[in-house]
Amino acid sequence: MFKQPQLQIGRDYTPLPPTLGEGREESLRFFIRQDPHGEMSRYLHGLDMGTSIEMRGPKIECEIPLDTQQILFIAGGTGIAPALQAGHTLLSRTNDTYKPEIHILWANRRRDDCAGGTNDSAATTSRSQVSWFSGLLKTSIAGRTPAEPMKSATTFSSLIVKELEALKSKYPGQVTVDYFVDEENTFIGKKAILDLADSAPPDKGSHKRKMIFVSGPEGFISYMAGPKLWAQGMELQGPLQGIIKELDLKDWTVWKL
Repeated sequence: MFKQPQLQIGRDYTPLPPTLGEGREESLRFFIRQDPHGEMSRYLHGLDMGTSIEMRGPKIECEIPLDTQQILFIAGGTGIAPALQAGHTLLSRTNDTYKPEIHILWANRRRDDCAGGTNDSAATTSRSQVSWFSGLLKTSIAGRTPAEPMKSATTFSSLIVKELEALKSKYPGQVTVDYFVDEENTFIGKKAILDLADSAPPDKGSHKRKMIFVSGPEGFISYMAGPKLWAQGMELQGPLQGIIKELDLKDWTVWKL
């Protein structure tokens, strides 16, 4: 948790995993977008280089069980940071007899947010035409057709896309990433989730665990899997709702971050 001393507010952020190949375990990295309406992000982006900040943590929100074989990670915006952590944790367990997999669906407002990212799944050719935001408002933009991917204002890949590509290079065949961009009218829908869930190999008696993680803005999580709840001063998972409940996926454990 980062603290803003003037307003006495705090915000939780997930650290990015260590940079592949550098082994700089003593450093912490965070992915924090500047939100013009966000008190904490504006405060952090306004600090000078080298400024000391007050932090508390870390707090482990969910431990990935050792028997996990498949992760389907549905991320909205900066919710990609926990996806990178999950991928780093899961895939670092790879050995000759155990090769777990992670499939990431990442939604962003603008193409520049995921500049350089290309889709790994053919299923994205028939992506949802309804955004999580319009879904919450019970409105539809079904009249729109998916646009061609927009060219980013820069020819470079974004930092997070580079990290995702590095993860795929280190663990070939174990990582897939698909990008969904609001301004291109492409959104994560039931079919994209179902196609990846159905593509997971059967257990064949091995009883390997399959997990779905959902991370992002509160509205995004609510639309996908239902809201988290507060009770007795603690944040709880709350019942499974949203489009994931409607899919009625078997043998998948769902966790909201």
